[in-house]
Amino acid sequence: MEINIAGAGAGKTTKMSDKIIFLRNQIDEENKIYCVAFTNSAVDCIRKKLCEHYVQIPESIIVSTIHSFLYKEIIKPYYHLLYEKRYEKISVAKLPQDAKYRNAKIKRLDDMNVLHQTVIPEHAKWILCKKSKDTKSIKEGRMIIKNAFSKYCGAICVDEVQDIDKHMQEIIEELSRMGIPLTLMGDPKQDLKGFNCLRNLMETYEQNVRYISECYRCPQLHLQLSNHLVDENEKQKSEKEYGQLSVYFESEIDCHTLIENNKYDLMYISKKQGIYETHDYQKNNMRDNLAEELEPLLLENHPNKDIMAVKKAAYYYARKMLEKYRNTGKKSDAMALLGKYEKIDSRRYGIIINVFEDESALKQTGKIYVKSIDYIKGMEGEKCLFILTNDLAEYLFNDDTETNKTKNKLYVALTRSLNELSIYILNEVENKYTKSKIMEFFEGYI
Repeated sequence: MEINIAGAGAGKTTKMSDKIIFLRNQIDEENKIYCVAFTNSAVDCIRKKLCEHYVQIPESIIVSTIHSFLYKEIIKPYYHLLYEKRYEKISVAKLPQDAKYRNAKIKRLDDMNVLHQTVIPEHAKWILCKKSKDTKSIKEGRMIIKNAFSKYCGAICVDEVQDIDKHMQEIIEELSRMGIPLTLMGDPKQDLKGFNCLRNLMETYEQNVRYISECYRCPQLHLQLSNHLVDENEKQKSEKEYGQLSVYFESEIDCHTLIENNKYDLMYISKKQGIYETHDYQKNNMRDNLAEELEPLLLENHPNKDIMAVKKAAYYYARKMLEKYRNTGKKSDAMALLGKYEKIDSRRYGIIINVFEDESALKQTGKIYVKSIDYIKGMEGEKCLFILTNDLAEYLFNDDTETNKTKNKLYVALTRSLNELSIYILNEVENKYTKSKIMEFFEGYI
């Protein structure tokens, strides 16, 4: 197992692509090389780099998201052999935040032979590692499956490995024990979920860790600020000697005015608060989620209807209900619209109404719409505006030095800009640390 630790802007995509090309020249052409990443954007970037080399990527190189890899290569061909159940498709709909409704939806999908993407790593782990109460025949079947997979899998490269959970960590370690060459690429400083699994692998396989210090994104000026957050062996350096760092105070300039005077490519904050709204539109797939919950209701009400007709009806109702909700702002109005045409008991009513997300903030005036730091991880811009709140200020000004996901958020926030980084100090931060101490901290940067 080879573990590469590369910070923000280190050219991870290029390095991963180069590794795949190297492996393709070293491994038997009949064996497959898998390259997996957590996001579609990372997958697209790797494919683009490979196309620049190959023009057409060889069939033996398979680039996909990590969930797609686990489903298509592990779960789909092998799960039914151990547990006598076949899944027909994957659901990517957003799950309810309430644990009761969340687990209930996962169970309903499972009953329909639909696997939600959030439980894919756990199901794949059951195939390759273990599941509680496995019988002797299941254990024997698992060994046959692992031997079969090892024969045609030449290597696996995993990008964005800081995002793996405990199930994926167990899978990676088991694949390594199976003798499959593994190359991992990631940055523990960008672990915003707090899984800490990459750190665990770094400690367990310390002798296999390689640190990449180059940064091609940020000016050295910005790295001087972010480097004081990290361990010595993870500090970065850049050949970009230019760059600008500006500090503004809410007490001196209104944020609306600041934004009007500067055309920022990225604007972000730790999490929404006050007038700062972080509604990430592209992540809002409420219609798909609503349609999935309507489908079993319609199947119950219309057992003789064709399944495709039911699916179309579910999406139609979902669209009309969302229109009603967004026009009135009332979930009950959307449910009343459904109730005009369909029978619905109290249990189903509770399940469906909890799908609706609170969009009231979008109708409020005076809001400043920015992105959350979780959302902009992986993004970059010439000019970035970072709105500093107390939770991250504690780590910036060294009140708290513990390594955790909050500190990692700060690192991500400081490493997005290609040129100009503006830090906007909210009143809550100034009241806690005072303007003079804040400016003393930034002395030498601005």
